[in-house]
Amino acid sequence: MRAIILLGLIPVLAWVGQSLLLRRAGLPVRLRLSARDLPGIVKQWNRAVLYVGVAAVLLGYPLLRATTPAAYYAPCFAAGLPVRQLLWGLAASTLYLVLLYLGWLITDNIRLEVRHGPRRLARRLAGVPLLAAGVAFVEELLFRGVLLRDLMDDMPAAGALVLASVVFALAHYVRAVKRYWTFPGHLALGGLLCVAFWRTGALWLPVGLHAGGILLLAGIRPFIRYVGPAWLVGASIYPYAGLVGLVALGLLTANVWMRFGGTP
Repeated sequence: MRAIILLGLIPVLAWVGQSLLLRRAGLPVRLRLSARDLPGIVKQWNRAVLYVGVAAVLLGYPLLRATTPAAYYAPCFAAGLPVRQLLWGLAASTLYLVLLYLGWLITDNIRLEVRHGPRRLARRLAGVPLLAAGVAFVEELLFRGVLLRDLMDDMPAAGALVLASVVFALAHYVRAVKRYWTFPGHLALGGLLCVAFWRTGALWLPVGLHAGGILLLAGIRPFIRYVGPAWLVGASIYPYAGLVGLVALGLLTANVWMRFGGTP
């Protein structure tokens, strides 16, 4: 349970940093973590504090286990079939999302609409691969490499998978967000990634699944507009929060369960 305590300290550190930055900028302290309406420099420093907190957990947790970060994370990237698992995850998440978007396009639940000029669009698309790789790698290290592994040391696998999925979903709502009804989608996504780690005993597959999803979602976002009901198709970067997306995540989780049979 040490990992949950450490993860809980991240938003505390972020809130303290945000409060100090707001006071320094002559603005009132906020109870919620939120970057809305903040001056640009405050937003940058606010984000930096959060990154420091995440890095502190990733580096500090192995030290609490009396080992080095390199030694602790090495089993998460075990040899064997790493490239195949990584590519399988990338392909699977991409395929599922492509089929979802294709179905919604055919049924007129989304429409093609380029929302940026050529220069801005090129800049956004150029950063998508780096965003996908970076976010997937860091979040999988944090939520599967640290959190799930820690929980599996203290409780049966079923309980660890459920609790790790809940914490993963809640982490996306620590900061103020526009939508809260998307929580079941994050919960299902967390379940998929936790099952992927549990079935393989490594981070290659969950990193591939996670990166593939971000890559397609971020890459296609500037080109589409949602017109279908949110309960069916989700919204914006949360297509998995709608009914169809939740079903797709369930099917993909079942695919992972069957394809990578046998617990490590």
